[in-house]
Amino acid sequence: MSWSVVAKKDFRDAGRSKALWALSVLFVLFMAGMAYVYTLVQSGGPAGTDDLESLGLIFFLISPVTLLIPLTALVMAHKSIAGEVESGSAKFLLSLPHTRRDAIVGKVVGRGAVMGVAVLVGLVVAAVVTVALYDSFDATAYLGFAALTLFLAVMYTAIGVGLSATTKDGGRATILVAGFYVFFELAWGLVPTGLLYLQTGRFSPMGTPPDWYLLLNRLPPSSAFSSAVFQFLPGNAGNIAQYFPQSPPIHLSKWAALAMMVVWFVVVPLVGYRIFERADL
Repeated sequence: MSWSVVAKKDFRDAGRSKALWALSVLFVLFMAGMAYVYTLVQSGGPAGTDDLESLGLIFFLISPVTLLIPLTALVMAHKSIAGEVESGSAKFLLSLPHTRRDAIVGKVVGRGAVMGVAVLVGLVVAAVVTVALYDSFDATAYLGFAALTLFLAVMYTAIGVGLSATTKDGGRATILVAGFYVFFELAWGLVPTGLLYLQTGRFSPMGTPPDWYLLLNRLPPSSAFSSAVFQFLPGNAGNIAQYFPQSPPIHLSKWAALAMMVVWFVVVPLVGYRIFERADL
């Protein structure tokens, strides 16, 4: 499998360049720091940590996780293909027994492994802090959150590689990933709001929002992750539960949120591959 050779080289290069260690330190400080900050939020100060539950920490982490992990993954992956093409090293890479598909898959796996290991280390250290400081630790819920968080990291790495494969220029790759992040993670909320206004003349729904409005709000990668966390884990079903006390329709279910993450993971690298395959290097 030629893609595995590309993946192993990418992972080894990250270790040699200390990128893996730097990312691991970043996520250890972030995850463990947030676990401690939550004790202060709950108790109002460093003394007294009554009724601290790991499930509360999980929901507390969702917003900062959906900010840091996508940005970090995009920064790490956005020049994975474009940088190689711009420097000319892509010609050497593809002169070996590697196809362009091998290059895309290998970069996704290699850089996804780097992100995954760094995030996993941070999650493990945060779990240790939680066990030490909290009154209760729900191992099943924490493992579920950890799995979804790791998938978020790998998914955004794949998005970064896919976007990188659509251009031969590192500067354009930077603009592409920045535009993707701004549009889908910061500005996307204007899309369902604008459509709702065109349909009803109001900027916010009255009563139960239409299904399409709820679905569009779950479309961005981080929103799909947040929806999956809220719906898969106990104790908080997010906004969907207040509209569907029994069970939501299939397209607003937890499995639909997970499927949306899979779609992002697959489709963006696939589009990047199709463009990269036709590019003249």
